[in-house]
Amino acid sequence: MRLGASAYLAHTELAGATFSAAESAGATLAFTSLHIPEDSPAGARAAATAIVSAATASGLAVVADVSPNTARLLGDSPWEFLRSIGVARVRIDFGFSVAEIRAIAAVLPIALNASTLRAPDLAPLADLDVELIHNFYPREWTGLALASVASSVSVAQQFGWRVGAFIAGDSVRRGPLGEGLPTVEQHRTMPPLFQALELVDAGVDDVYVGDPALTDHSWERLGSFVRSDVVVLDGVAAPGVHPAVIEALAVPDRNRPDAAEAMIRLEHSRERFAGLPLPEVGGQPRPAGSVTVQLASAGRYCGEVAITLWDLPCDDRVAVLGAVPTPLLSTPDGAISLVLV
Repeated sequence: MRLGASAYLAHTELAGATFSAAESAGATLAFTSLHIPEDSPAGARAAATAIVSAATASGLAVVADVSPNTARLLGDSPWEFLRSIGVARVRIDFGFSVAEIRAIAAVLPIALNASTLRAPDLAPLADLDVELIHNFYPREWTGLALASVASSVSVAQQFGWRVGAFIAGDSVRRGPLGEGLPTVEQHRTMPPLFQALELVDAGVDDVYVGDPALTDHSWERLGSFVRSDVVVLDGVAAPGVHPAVIEALAVPDRNRPDAAEAMIRLEHSRERFAGLPLPEVGGQPRPAGSVTVQLASAGRYCGEVAITLWDLPCDDRVAVLGAVPTPLLSTPDGAISLVLV
């Protein structure tokens, strides 16, 4: 997965800090929009130049969203201007004919709208350097279903193209609505890492943070995934769990290759936990998201740690060590670290 951050003409003061944090998280992409109706042409060229300069200073390749309204904002020869300031690719949002798109593509590589275009629309441009990037949806309840994103991946694969999509931020959210900028509606209130994991599971290649800022914590969690392929799950420890057990949970492990349907079973946990001071009593409720350990009464399974994906019945051989949020609907392919406090 390639990771991207976003900056906008109305939020140029955030661009430097956002792109620096994104770079630290392993991001290689940046996104900006140059056709928002609320933006003023006054100073637009200078603001666009500042955003692109901040991105390139952090080693990020800039994708600029464009439409016929871009010429209103930037004036004459907008595509040549964008190329001159270092934009790497323009995303064609709407309003251009195939001939006009080809003319733009002669100046800059392009991306096309994965949310609105279908295979017959894309076929006339199959010979070009193209990526597909979805819309984001600023208004609540207007985002796509995850299944629609997965379908776009199938279309992109017919042409050998990458697919990008957006996740909502959890710090500064872009106005005027401030309701987040995700592609998928169900992601609007989910933690950024969980949004990214679901998009990757659907086949998305590039994940852009749509809003102009994330918390440092969320950049850190995305960075662990992008840089080290480790999914860090934050949760709450059950009362009385020994600190040595809490510490051992943070050691990265992974789901068994013969993955269970109802839980994530950490592959190497038995040898690490069997000798630790485990809880003496099991039998607690196990709602989805419970972090559990098999006790000595489980025999050779003693020490196996699991994360429940379903609500499971109580079992005297199993103790609950804590809980993580439940939007984890798919199992990460990489390593998992549990941080319970």
